[in-house]
Amino acid sequence: MAIDRADWHWDSAVKLYRETHGITGELTEEQENEIWLLAGNHIGMFLHWIIENGFEGEEADPEHCEDVRRGRMTGAEFLMWDCDGKLWDEDIREDILPFAKKYYDNGYFDDYCKCCGGDKPVYGFISGYEDYERLRERIDAAFEAYYEEDLGNG
Repeated sequence: MAIDRADWHWDSAVKLYRETHGITGELTEEQENEIWLLAGNHIGMFLHWIIENGFEGEEADPEHCEDVRRGRMTGAEFLMWDCDGKLWDEDIREDILPFAKKYYDNGYFDDYCKCCGGDKPVYGFISGYEDYERLRERIDAAFEAYYEEDLGNG
């Protein structure tokens, strides 16, 4: 099942891109590629955290995962090139999936908005390393709280 998909955010991203850049006509391929990255940026940031912690699914390309870990590829690029713009259940290790789904549905986007882009609109920027560092702290805290709660109930 899809957790999130860049195409679900395309219309909002392209509208903002057109407004920001004053574009009314056809988009170039380069512009479309940039918009796809903007539409998938928030998904890519979460995917970056998944990969950084070794929680990616079995089918993930090990070389590309290493590229993400070393900063040679962004999470959004990995999402678009390796996952066809879609984050699926199988992209996340099965034992981590319950946390990922719960947090992604209930808190991740708020954390993303607080940590990334400053006062820029959600689809108006590609996150940098500083954004990721702030967001990673929040995801780590949510992950720790989830498993502390889980262990307390088990």
